[in-house]
Amino acid sequence: MKNQLSDEAVALGEAVDDTLAAAGGVDLTRRAEADPAARAALIGPLLEELGLWEIEPLADQVQLEAAAAACRAAGRHVLAYPIAERFAAPEGSEGLLLVPSTGRRVAPHADLGLSWSAVELTGLQRPVLSTGGSLHTKLGSFAGEVQVGEACGTLERETALLITLQMWWLLGVLERAGADTLTYVKEREQFGRTLAKFQSVQFTLTDLTVAAQSLAELAKYTLWSLAQDDHEPVWLTDALSLRLSGLEAADAVMRRAHQLHGAMGFADETNVSWYSRISQPVRRLPAGLSQTEAAVVESMGTDRFTNLFTPLPSAVRPEGALAH
Repeated sequence: MKNQLSDEAVALGEAVDDTLAAAGGVDLTRRAEADPAARAALIGPLLEELGLWEIEPLADQVQLEAAAAACRAAGRHVLAYPIAERFAAPEGSEGLLLVPSTGRRVAPHADLGLSWSAVELTGLQRPVLSTGGSLHTKLGSFAGEVQVGEACGTLERETALLITLQMWWLLGVLERAGADTLTYVKEREQFGRTLAKFQSVQFTLTDLTVAAQSLAELAKYTLWSLAQDDHEPVWLTDALSLRLSGLEAADAVMRRAHQLHGAMGFADETNVSWYSRISQPVRRLPAGLSQTEAAVVESMGTDRFTNLFTPLPSAVRPEGALAH
């Protein structure tokens, strides 16, 4: 695998980072929450000027890495805009929504009036019949309800791309949350010394950092795998596995970031509250941790997944085994 992004991708990521920082950074999302429908006009032109929508992530590895770097940079500012969804758009659509397979269908950024297509975690494609406005809840300011039609095919590679880029966005969020937490514990004093000098705090910072760095390595592997044509059977399995790791890392990082910030970490005056809150739709929709685990197992069980124990052991319970 290739574990370093290309120079072109790194340069684009830095350009996106600089542009968003100059425009206000996290404050862009604060402003957007006051009027969610206006964020297309608030944020869209910034990304348009950078030429992001000229990138074709599935055309070659350099463009794929460039899209990932842009999503990571957007995550560092917890950008409330469907950057991953637009990069993954199939032909004829402006964006791709990841929706639940059953029940009420809600998706991040579905409140924006784009020409959407929709897919489930399995890659099953459904036409989008209509979308609703913002849910206007504390965790759903930038999410909307989706009405879909009958299944009309599969988009496995596009689904894998969307999941992968969403996790690159989440990686940026977690890296920024970790960096802000480190700055805070170096400045905050208790009992005559900074929090960073307490051993228990150092252990907590280590756990937080390892979680984010581990996700970064797996994200690079998944990106490389998605660029390999001969990996077609495992594109979706790799992406789902990355999502599972991303959800676990998010729980580890945000829980510790809140812990070290104390009560103020839940106040919107601090950025860590926004990292936690605005990342919730991506972390919960279309499936949380346990449902994503089930999706990974189901995908692995299609006899397409190459592993140390191929073929996978039969899922049939041995005779006499206890039922749980």
